[in-house]
Order: sequence, then structure tokens, then C-alpha cells
Amino acid sequence: MQVTDGSGCKWVLSREIISNGDTLSFGTTPAMPCPASGFGEGNFEKISWKAVGTYRGDNWSRVYVHPSGLIFNKVYEPAVKDKAVSYLTADAGQATFLVGEIPSRQMKVYLAFTRGSYGVLRPFGSDPYYVAVTPDESFALDAAKYKEAALEIFDLIKTTSPTTTDVADLLIVKDISAITNNMWGNDAQKITRNRIGINRQGLFFDVRDGANWGGSSVRSSACVRRAGVNRNWAVQREEQRVREARRRQQELASVHTRVLERYQQLQDGMSEFKGRETEALAQMAGIKVRFASPLEQQNPATSARVVPMMVHVTGKQGDFYAIDFPSKGRLVADEEYSEGWYVAQVANATPYYPLDDGRAVPTYRAYNAGEPQACKQDKCADLVSFGAVLAKEFPNAGIDFSWTPEVSQKYVNDWNNASAMVQ
Repeated sequence: MQVTDGSGCKWVLSREIISNGDTLSFGTTPAMPCPASGFGEGNFEKISWKAVGTYRGDNWSRVYVHPSGLIFNKVYEPAVKDKAVSYLTADAGQATFLVGEIPSRQMKVYLAFTRGSYGVLRPFGSDPYYVAVTPDESFALDAAKYKEAALEIFDLIKTTSPTTTDVADLLIVKDISAITNNMWGNDAQKITRNRIGINRQGLFFDVRDGANWGGSSVRSSACVRRAGVNRNWAVQREEQRVREARRRQQELASVHTRVLERYQQLQDGMSEFKGRETEALAQMAGIKVRFASPLEQQNPATSARVVPMMVHVTGKQGDFYAIDFPSKGRLVADEEYSEGWYVAQVANATPYYPLDDGRAVPTYRAYNAGEPQACKQDKCADLVSFGAVLAKEFPNAGIDFSWTPEVSQKYVNDWNNASAMVQ
């Protein structure tokens, strides 16, 4: 909420400072003319406000009013003067100021000031904490690399903002908006949070040689004293990624163990199809290699089902293409078929075509998306394989036409080796 004092200067206080209809009494010491921005600005010994006829009111002594209209205790004037507000949370409870950049890390470094955002927006009166923004979180996965980055950040702060070097939180995030949920809330944009600064003993940094570094299972002495301060979201995400990768590896090993067992069953069963192995594999892969029974071919309801069927086209006879596989019959198609082997999408059309010498001739209509593509090998051996069969039975195993037993065995071996390393 903006209010205007007797001199016509605007001030940013809050949405809730007065109720509808209340009159606001507002004054400053010393009284100063408004700058070009129209907002109150500069150093004041006292700022007073009161909702007339109510108990609501306050006095703020020795404050500095930033050109943005934000009010700070005077001690923070050197830290924010001549700096623009980089980011202000929606509730105006946090404000950040850019102090510098580290180009080699694609990193920007800010001071972040916090105040209570309920009721009246009082001056920012607490020491700032430090915020660094970078898209890269890889450095945070190693304690030594993180320490190197944190010290580089603090060196920049000491150089560009020497009046704000006390021990405070250092929050590293992927986007400045993550400060809205500094302690709690959505952690997707957060990388790390620790404590750093200068105290009576010198430089304080609460990550030492990785002893208190890690994910949610690690708690340092600082965490014990101040729950929730030390966090490494990057490590937690990496731990979660590793757990998920391990779970997926175990899952794939289990699936491919079953794949190998099923492959062995198929191999053992192939003895009954000696000389017809390709037909057997095609049928297992869902490709028809036999006509329906004569009775079923006369059923008009079967014309509504389109299925893949292996056919051998031997030539054209009038409006039909002659086929001799799966057996002698006819193919009806709008597209051109050359002689050769095909896997065509077909539907039974026998009931709708005239008899030939008093007998029904198996007739199928082909439905193609584009020009028919002939198989490269007899009986379409190039389109059927154990891989094609197993891919149909195990759709989530990542199996393709070129599958060999060695592919599945590698999944099993990788899991066994990974398990042995963990033990």
C-alpha cells in the first residue's frame, strides 16, 4: 500500500496498515521535499505514522529510505545505497541487491534482506543473508568444490560490500525467485544452504572437509543449533537419481532374466517347426500366416477386423492380385503390388466377391499407408525375429528387432556387478 504524507511524498507501508475509511497521520523528521520519483527518500531521524482514532501506529528512528521506497535501518545504508532492487518478493518481505558477478561460474551474487511481511511493513532491520544464483549445480556434489565456490562468493561480498560480512546464511539457487521459500516450500530451484562469514575467530564456514556435507541424512552441529540451516538439495537430487537408476537397473535385470528364460522356451519349441521357423516367429509376433477356416471366411463380421498377414504376391489377374501364401487366394488393393513377399494389413473380403466356378476364393482387402514395401527376404525373414517376438511379449524391456541374447545378458550382468560393489 502506498500512502502520501503532508508534503506529497509517497511511502510504501503495507496493504493492511489501515482499514477502509481510516485517516492516516504521517510525518518525518526532518521534513524533506520529495525527489523526482515522488517517493520519500534519504536519511530520517524519525518516521511516525498513526491511524487516527485507533491504537495502530509506530515510530521508526534512524532509518534510511531507499529510492525504491523500501525503508532500512540506517546501519544498512552503505550496503544498499546506489544499488537498485534486483528482486522483491510478492509480499515485500524480502529484497535483494546485486553486489557482483562471477562470470566463470555463470553466477550472480546478492545481498538479501528480510523483514516480517504481516501487518505493517517495518524497516528492514536484520543483517542480510547471501544469495548466489547459477544454473550449474555440479560443484555442489563435492565438498571441496563447494567450499572453493563458497569462498569465491564470500571474497566477492567482502570486496563489494565490506559492511556486510557477518556470519549469515549462504543460499545458492538456480533462480532468484527461490528465496520466496528460503527455509521451506518448493526446493526444485535450490542448490545449497550453509553459513559463512567473519566472526571473532576469523572466517567461519560450516562445511569442513566434507564431514558435515551431504543430503538429508547429514546434520552438522550448526543444524543441531539451528534446525534446517544446512541443506544440500543438489546432493539430495543426485542421491534420488542414483536410487532411481539403481531401482530401474534392478527392474530391467529382472525383466531380462525372464526374457532369457522365454527365449530358451522359444528355442526349445522350435524343434516342432523345423523348416518353418520364420513362419513360427511371424505368428508369435502377431502376423497371420494362415487363412481363417472356410466357415469363418464366409462371416461378414470378420471384414471389420484389420490384421497383419504375410502374403506372397505372384502376379495380377484382372482386378485381383494372385497370392500363393498363406495359401492360394486373392488380394484386393488400391495400390500397386509387385511380385514378392509382403506383410500387409488386411481384412477378410471373401463374402463380398463372386464365387469362382461355384467355389469361394479366399479374398482379402489390403489397407496401406503409402506405397507397399516388399520384404527383402523370402517369407519376410527380415521382418521377423526372436527380437520381434520378445518385444511384443515384453513391451517395456527396450527390445527391438535386432535383439540377441547377449543384450539381455548384459542387463543381468550389470546388475550383478553393481550389487557386488554395494556389498
